[in-house]
Amino acid sequence: MVMKAIMDRIFIKPDEKKKGLIIIEDEEKTRTGIVQSVGEDVKAVSVGDHVIFYEWESVPAPEGILAIRESFLLGKIEDE
Repeated sequence: MVMKAIMDRIFIKPDEKKKGLIIIEDEEKTRTGIVQSVGEDVKAVSVGDHVIFYEWESVPAPEGILAIRESFLLGKIEDE
């Protein structure tokens, strides 16, 4: 199945959550992932970009993909 984002939506394959004994006290959990598809109205990111976003702003889609609006992204992660 091929999924194509539309309008201002972005499909993201989330990075795997790290397992361990770290306790996060912040209720606003952020996630990172790789952009898989962007809608025609998306300007800030492209397919393949590594991004950060609030987990609670995403909607689950098939095959482990998350759907999110462009305005809910927090930023891009770039290697130095």
